[in-house]
Amino acid sequence: MTIDKYNMLEERISAWGQSNDEITAIYMVGSRARADKSFDEFSDIDAVVFSTNPPFYFQNDEWLRDIGEVWTSFLFQTAGGDPEKLVLFDQGLQVDFLFRHVSDFESLIQSNKIPLGFQRGAKLLVDKTGKGQQLLPATTMAPNNPPINQDAFIQVVNMFGFACLYVAKQVLRGEMYIVNQRDKDCKQLLLQMIEWHAKALHGASYDTWHAGKFINEWADKEIIDHLKLSFGDYDPTNSWKALMASFELFSRLSSEVAHIYSYTYPVSLISNIQAWLEEQQASFELKAEKVAD
Repeated sequence: MTIDKYNMLEERISAWGQSNDEITAIYMVGSRARADKSFDEFSDIDAVVFSTNPPFYFQNDEWLRDIGEVWTSFLFQTAGGDPEKLVLFDQGLQVDFLFRHVSDFESLIQSNKIPLGFQRGAKLLVDKTGKGQQLLPATTMAPNNPPINQDAFIQVVNMFGFACLYVAKQVLRGEMYIVNQRDKDCKQLLLQMIEWHAKALHGASYDTWHAGKFINEWADKEIIDHLKLSFGDYDPTNSWKALMASFELFSRLSSEVAHIYSYTYPVSLISNIQAWLEEQQASFELKAEKVAD
């Protein structure tokens, strides 16, 4: 039933675009436009709108009423840093609107380039130019990610070590809210290493998607099993165990990536952090025993 509601919302977006003289083309991208991974009832609509006046649509909400009843809307940024408008329509239906100027459309047509967000699949909803089909990929493909190199690898290892130690100190202080916030930094760096590890094993073109999407499918089962141990909660003991699991997994994967690519590996950094964590763990466990008594 929800999927039917999204179909109706898609039709209303198309009708709005057709009747708006400032709109030249609208594309739907993301999960609802992909061919290789099916969407479900919770998949939102990602709309790319080419307009003569993008700032108006970011700064105003009146136009949304022509599409449907709005619960809320606000400005955000895409993963690539482009401004977008996130909207919740009636019944919790979500649409992410990305507006681009019509000059961008013409530039893409002239350069014969498929936009990055279109490469996994796109659907043309509105086309007043007669050229909109030219931006649809003939075959879907995974976007090309920046290649791994020695400098990027060392940077991620250094940042993980720094973030891991910081989180550990907050656990020892009992600052659990900060722990849960800053652990996200560790997890983002751990995800990057998991992606690089998969590409090191399977080749640079191996599809690791983005933001951990479909990780259960593209990452090795052993990694997923270990990853399950790396998420704690608001409890200091569980958070410490999760942090140690994250550190162990990152250390192993980063060492293997360095070996495969013949990169220099900061052995002293990892060993120093490991020694510090083990020393603090003994003290942490002693305090936990006293509290339990």
